[in-house]
Amino acid sequence: MKDTIIQELKKSEFPDLAFLFSSDALEFAAEILKELLEIDKKEFEELLAKPNEEITFDSFEDEGLLDYYWSLLNHYQNVNNNDQMRKIIEDFRPELQDFWNYVTYNKNYYEKTKYCFENCDLNADQKRALEIRLKWFKDSGIDLPEEEKNKLKELNKIWAKLSNDFSNNIVDDEATFEYIIENFEVIKYLPEDILNNAKKAAEEKNKSGYLFDADPSSYVAILKYCSDANIRKDFEKIQNSFASKWKFDNREIILNILKNKKQKAEILWYKNYAQMSLNSKMADSPEQVFELIQGISKTAKTKAIEEREELKKYFNLTEINSYDMGFYSRKYKEEKYNLYEKELKKYFKYENVLEYLHTFVKQFLGIEMREISASVYSKSVKTYEVYRNDKKIAYYLLDAFYSKEKRGWAWADNLREKSNFWGIEKLPMVINCCNFLQTNETLLSIRDVETLFHEFGHAIHEMISQSPLSELSGFNVEWDFVELPSQLLENWVGNNKSLIKLAKHYQTGETLPDSVMKTLDELDTYMSANGVLGQNTYALLDMHLYSEEVPENMQELDKKTLDIVNKYWITKRWEDYKMYCSFSHIFGWGYSAGYYSYMWAEILEADVFDAIEQQGMFDPKVGQKLVDTLIGQWTRKPAAELFKDFMGREVSNQAFMKRKGLV
Repeated sequence: MKDTIIQELKKSEFPDLAFLFSSDALEFAAEILKELLEIDKKEFEELLAKPNEEITFDSFEDEGLLDYYWSLLNHYQNVNNNDQMRKIIEDFRPELQDFWNYVTYNKNYYEKTKYCFENCDLNADQKRALEIRLKWFKDSGIDLPEEEKNKLKELNKIWAKLSNDFSNNIVDDEATFEYIIENFEVIKYLPEDILNNAKKAAEEKNKSGYLFDADPSSYVAILKYCSDANIRKDFEKIQNSFASKWKFDNREIILNILKNKKQKAEILWYKNYAQMSLNSKMADSPEQVFELIQGISKTAKTKAIEEREELKKYFNLTEINSYDMGFYSRKYKEEKYNLYEKELKKYFKYENVLEYLHTFVKQFLGIEMREISASVYSKSVKTYEVYRNDKKIAYYLLDAFYSKEKRGWAWADNLREKSNFWGIEKLPMVINCCNFLQTNETLLSIRDVETLFHEFGHAIHEMISQSPLSELSGFNVEWDFVELPSQLLENWVGNNKSLIKLAKHYQTGETLPDSVMKTLDELDTYMSANGVLGQNTYALLDMHLYSEEVPENMQELDKKTLDIVNKYWITKRWEDYKMYCSFSHIFGWGYSAGYYSYMWAEILEADVFDAIEQQGMFDPKVGQKLVDTLIGQWTRKPAAELFKDFMGREVSNQAFMKRKGLV
């Protein structure tokens, strides 16, 4: 069995994921991981023993089976977080972290890298890759005394466990959530697919009424369509308190994460972790981020208050709570503009949206998606071979639908990086994961469609590289640039020039009526200030937590986060608001002191799209220029230079401010 698994990992074509993730194969995962680790250790020692005069750029490359297998297993845990997967990951992670620490802080390895950079015959990509690697060594603390490096190694191990525990608590707590609604009258206006799913869920558990779980589609539907304010309040309260109580309580973990990162930053001579985080980003300092985000938030807050007051006036309300905003803004659009989101969903059948997306990227970017039949871990996962100019450049997977065992939100990941060893080329395997509600006729909201396009933008960025080196990949660009390609692609959802081609009624095939298109155009900036303010509040919460003193205990942490949110948000939150306990981006993923990057990248992206729209948003020549200068270059250059190569100038925020109705 072990030999079969290894051979499967060595295949250059698409692997048999159903086999690799089968219970029988996973029984051998721990043993295989250890064996692959020993191979990597042996090869690393052989590199260290090699005389400098024999070093070439290729000396630093390896086949990467360990990294590949580890990536696959981590992905499978993210979509099927069961006890077997947890044990595999949790048992092996410390050993792997020890080896990563050994590599990261190995002075001999650093010196050999430096020697190659200064003496080897390198092409431009190789020189850039080693330049980035040397900066990584320096940033990691390669020149620190051994005692300090040992402290960093231990902190790295602790962080890895904390992050994993944090994510597991969210999945476990969400999996316990069930909410029964027996009074059909208060939910009768929910979308039919949501109601049918909730009815079926109740019947499967022999319960009456409608059973709702942590599916994000259900949560959004309740806040928009449920006429009972108390139920809406319940759902918002629960959504904002996951992983904040009992055995799933993440607060102690968060305190330890904040302390861990602060300690690491101080060892590396930074004032705080935010300062350390920004060392590898486009933004220069926490102060610059605060100035940018607070400036936009100040303008957005004024507009958001006006939006809220308009709803209060229209519906003759004395007050409007946070859990009321979705409900009344939806009613406002229906009553004043005759725009019904439930009806709008009928124009976005999942399969039709995919077909349009793939047709568009083929026309505009020359990327062709050819669906293949492959052995994967779920029947709902789609697999593709990806071509550009008739050359296969990648494999792509789409895991689109919600399940209780799956991590929340939506994301993109590279399961296998591109490589070319011993003349055998392995293409990258890139995956998008979403949490849409699957039904017989899966219909998406416009926001769902934007999410699909957004994540596919990440996938394109990773698949379309013009560099042969995986080190220069799209996911390795500056973190406040990494969201640019993804947010850029969302424009082909909301822009009317594209929407008229994208939106087709799932039964009749008719396009959106002109009256609806006109209404959507009129509502282009409707409630956008509230959206900007919400996103910026999260960004400022993140930056405050990582740039200021760590709270002493959970009570101080609760108070600090609540004070920050209430400082920037327009609707007062109360003591039960603990959204931060499931804020995966900044505590479980890579956005610590970097959540502002969504706003930063959107400013860049709005500027870029404004230029694209003027030049031709379906013109293949414009798409080619975009690939050649911006999204196909990965990190061959600093992000600011990539932007300037496409735009021919520095960034302006005018397109962003106009888009959001803030000027």
